[in-house]
Amino acid sequence: MTIVWWVLGVLVVLAAAFLLVVRKVVGKIVLPGGDRWTPVLETTDDSIRLPITDDTVRPGEYGLWHDGTGHTTVGPVLDVDEAAGTVRRAVVRTTGDVSTRVRWSGHVHPDPAAMDVDWAEVDLATPVGPAPAWVIRPGGPEAAPATDAPAATWAVHVHGIRTTRVTALRTVPAALEAGWTSIVPSFRGDGEAPWQGRASHLGAREWPDVEAALDHAVANGAERLVIVGWSMGATITHELLARSAHRDRFVGLVLVSPALDWATTVRSQAGRAGLPGFVVGAALRAMALPLVCRLVGLRSPVDVRALSWLHAPRSLPPTLLIHSSGDTTVPFAVSREFADAHPDTVTLAVSEPAEHAWERNVDAVWFDSTITNWARSLDHTGTME
Repeated sequence: MTIVWWVLGVLVVLAAAFLLVVRKVVGKIVLPGGDRWTPVLETTDDSIRLPITDDTVRPGEYGLWHDGTGHTTVGPVLDVDEAAGTVRRAVVRTTGDVSTRVRWSGHVHPDPAAMDVDWAEVDLATPVGPAPAWVIRPGGPEAAPATDAPAATWAVHVHGIRTTRVTALRTVPAALEAGWTSIVPSFRGDGEAPWQGRASHLGAREWPDVEAALDHAVANGAERLVIVGWSMGATITHELLARSAHRDRFVGLVLVSPALDWATTVRSQAGRAGLPGFVVGAALRAMALPLVCRLVGLRSPVDVRALSWLHAPRSLPPTLLIHSSGDTTVPFAVSREFADAHPDTVTLAVSEPAEHAWERNVDAVWFDSTITNWARSLDHTGTME
């Protein structure tokens, strides 16, 4: 009996240890990550000097969040000092005082006020309470109020995991050029919408909050809706296609660096980190189990297979998919597979090499024109009058 109890004790310890490992893996998937800071070495009115990293020498335009308040948008690399290990980049605009360290991001606009557009903030009536959203309409800040001439087509810009609606502002310029009014909502778990815990549910619980943005758009004159999903925003779009009360108004989708299949995405990242496949499989299964999901930090089950565009496809309106083979977060191969499976409805636009969701940062002119040209093709087919 002593041996039996000893064996049972060992099994219990091993099971508990495995559960802790699984919980940690799930946390890596659904919980916010820590901030990564870059020291500021020198600043002038028109430039900033930073250490050389993979990010700081990338071509294009990026955002630097200050440690405190404020934001700096940086443009081209002006010079690189390999011996000193530094790079100097042009400053496009700055709000607030530049701090001694900054957080590198793809957020070139800290808010709509930095975009010289006509915008307002509204509260959306989501199932978890009022959630802020930006409404941005074409015509510029000097135009008449939106209630005088509401656009018939609205673009709903849906941000991704571990970020806020500021991410999705990058698709607003193209939407404005297309003549669409934009709404950029927040949703539970992003730090702006009502609090429901830190864990993302990969779109399974978040989609009703974005549905509230569709409600607002329709109540304010939207006859046609274009859903613009960034990263996990594509998963939310997947759910809206099946569940939204307004899906008959969907005339197009724009998906940027889309998370089309979470199992593939998670397994790809885990493989680079050297994590055994069976641990990843256990973590994904645990997320889908009604009782176990709470032990790993979720409020309700998340079945990644049911959220997959590959395994649970939806009936598609015309869809523009923008992605880069340089994305090391969400595998580009899934986007290619999805586009190949839907040649009549999906247009795949491949940007030059860019990290996850940085396609516009690398080449804003190409990115915006890709969307506006696609929007004109919708007009020509009569989908949007």
